[in-house]
Amino acid sequence: MPNIVGAASTMIQVILKFDQRVITNYIIPPHLILQPFVDNYVLSTSHGERIVLNSTWPASNETSLVFYMADQPFHYVNIKTPSPLRYDRGCIVGLQTGCNGTVNFNGVYHTFIIQFKANGFNKLFSLPASEFVNKLYYMDEVFGSGAKELNEKLRHAEEVLLMAQFADHFLLHFLTGQKKTAQLHDGITFVANELFTSSTLYSVEVYACKANMSVRNFGRRFIEQVGISPKFYCRLLRFNNAVNTKIKKPTSSWTSIAHECGYYDQMHMIRDFKQFAGLNPKKLFASAEELTHSSSAVNGSSGATFNEISTDSVNEEFVIVRRTDF
Repeated sequence: MPNIVGAASTMIQVILKFDQRVITNYIIPPHLILQPFVDNYVLSTSHGERIVLNSTWPASNETSLVFYMADQPFHYVNIKTPSPLRYDRGCIVGLQTGCNGTVNFNGVYHTFIIQFKANGFNKLFSLPASEFVNKLYYMDEVFGSGAKELNEKLRHAEEVLLMAQFADHFLLHFLTGQKKTAQLHDGITFVANELFTSSTLYSVEVYACKANMSVRNFGRRFIEQVGISPKFYCRLLRFNNAVNTKIKKPTSSWTSIAHECGYYDQMHMIRDFKQFAGLNPKKLFASAEELTHSSSAVNGSSGATFNEISTDSVNEEFVIVRRTDF
């Protein structure tokens, strides 16, 4: 499912025009130095073809930078107040703790997204994570002219790897400007990377031990760097994992998915879906039984952002881009 707004939020999409037009999602790793903080770059494109999409915007465990390089979506907090997002201004989409209404898209889809790990945004930019939770900002309001320059470079780049290099350069500028580099790789960063690579979620006490901190200090530092408590973050991550698992395994029962993703029981999972998506799992995945993928490779990404649920067929492909330029 293409991420209309951005972030690694799990967008549940309904295609309104079934014409077999393909959206390709190019998943690109960041520079090695950036990988402790950045999950992936993603170029999601309809190859110049017009598409029509509707989407619920559920909770998300990631913060992202989003660049609209063709047409832009409309965000409806409610049906009476549509809010267009400008294509010429990249957006910072913060971690989302609940359902955020509806997003509509009608046009050429061509979007570049930088997905951060749990505390990656805070570590790279030294900005308080809590200021961006449940918020959307235009990038130039925060980063100034450098954000506009990056947006222009991305819009005119014709190769995926060149886009990744532009993003690397932008982020490395902030990384090299950090005065206390030793603090970049602290216990919270270690836990953040484990959260994105492990299929098992543990208690806050276990993560505090892994970070070599007391539970109280770990909780305080986690909130400073991620924006929410570690317990709530794990709930968001588990919700996204459940959605991602259903997309990958459409024939699996919700009971088996609940157990696989670490829920105590199915009712526990349903409560999270209602809180984070506004719907129970069956309603959110009304046509999940028909879900199929034309996927060349999918791995390494923590969220289900780039998947699609269609009442007809899934016309989306995934390509893992290998980098040899570093």
